[in-house]
Amino acid sequence: MGSRRGSSVAQLLMAVVGAVSLAGCPFIEDAGYVEIKLAPAETATALYLNSRRLKRLNKGTAVLRENVGTAELATEGNQGRLIVLCDIEVRKDRITAVTISVLDRPPRCQCQNSISNTDAARVRPYCVG
Repeated sequence: MGSRRGSSVAQLLMAVVGAVSLAGCPFIEDAGYVEIKLAPAETATALYLNSRRLKRLNKGTAVLRENVGTAELATEGNQGRLIVLCDIEVRKDRITAVTISVLDRPPRCQCQNSISNTDAARVRPYCVG
């Protein structure tokens, strides 16, 4: 009987360790995608998503996997300060497309889909997927 009890404890311990390790896997979190396009594509503008600098966009386009929620897309301003261009709502299993027009100064977001902004304090675009 002692060996049966030991094996059931071992099985329980393995199940707990397995559940904890699966809980920490990034692929299980709710995630969506953000597609960023630069116009014109050959522009060398530094972009930041949630204060994380993005690598140079390949042919002016990048598709990034992000956690569900609101992300801020920003660029560098004077003295390296970040200037937020727009807020992006990342939805589960959706792609939110944003085009950054760098012909304008400062650069601006053009959202494929957006929602009207009822908050007077927010003057930047809010893109949704």
